[in-house]
Amino acid sequence: MSLELVVARGTARSLINGSASSSHEMVISLHKTLMLEGDAVLAAELLDFAASMDFSEIEESEDH
Repeated sequence: MSLELVVARGTARSLINGSASSSHEMVISLHKTLMLEGDAVLAAELLDFAASMDFSEIEESEDH
């Protein structure tokens, strides 16, 4: 298991559990990494989570 996959898994789980926030670009990047590393299940869970988020609120709060 690569270090990149370990970090991607931890970050994805933090996002899904609500202990971290992220931009749309980060979620897409994590999804790509998870898919490339073969973790399709967590990648799908991350997409389900992303579909329920309103990224505009997060990105606006980062601008202020």
